[in-house]
Amino acid sequence: MTRSVAIDIGDVLHAAISAPSAVEDRDDATERILDAAAELFSSHGIRRCSVEEIARHSGVGRTTVYRRFENRNQIVHAVLARECRRFFTSIIASTDADQRLEDQVVEAFLTGLHAAETSVLTDLVRTQPELLRVVTVEAAPVISAATGVLVAAFGPVAGPRERQQVAAVAELLVRLAISVVVSGPGVVQMRDDAASRRALHALLDPLLVPLGELRELRGRGVP
Repeated sequence: MTRSVAIDIGDVLHAAISAPSAVEDRDDATERILDAAAELFSSHGIRRCSVEEIARHSGVGRTTVYRRFENRNQIVHAVLARECRRFFTSIIASTDADQRLEDQVVEAFLTGLHAAETSVLTDLVRTQPELLRVVTVEAAPVISAATGVLVAAFGPVAGPRERQQVAAVAELLVRLAISVVVSGPGVVQMRDDAASRRALHALLDPLLVPLGELRELRGRGVP
C-alpha cells in the first residue's frame, strides 16, 4: 500500500542550501538510521518505507528510532537535509579564496559533478517524483536559495546594475547545475578532470570573466 508523504521538501532543501555547513548533534544510532533510510528511499521509494522497515534495516530497535524521530516524515527531512549539506559542503570546500573567479567556479562545478554522480540525493532526485518536481516544475524556491548563496559569496558590488549582473550569472549557473544533476553530464564528461576543466572553462568563462574583472575592480576600490 502506498503511504502519503506530507512534507514540504522544498523547505528542507531551501534550509540546507542556505546553511550548508550547519552541524547537527548526531550519535552512531542516528547515523545508522539515516544511512538505512537513505538506502531504502533509493531502492524502494520514499513513499513505501515505514519506520519499522527503517528500524530493521538499520539494526536498531523501533523504540530507539522513535526516541530520535517523532515520525517517518522527520526521518525524510533529516535524510534530505544531511545529503544536501554534504553535497554543498563538498563544493564549498573545493574552492580557494586566492583563485581567479573563473577557476573557483570551474573547480566548484567539477566537484559538484563528481559529487552528483555518487550522492544519494542525486539518486533520489532522479527516481522520486516528489523530489523531481521540487527541482523542475516547482524549482523556484530552490533556485532562489542557491542563487542567493552564490550572490552573497561574490560579495558587495558597486550598485544595482552590477548586482543584477552577478545575480543573472549566478542563476544561470544554478539552473545549469540542476540540469546536470537531473539528467547527468553530457558534453562535459567525468572521465578526465583536465579535459572537464577545459570544457567547463570554454563554456563558463564568457559569463565569468566580466564578473572576475568586476571583483578585481572592487578589490582595488574602483567605483
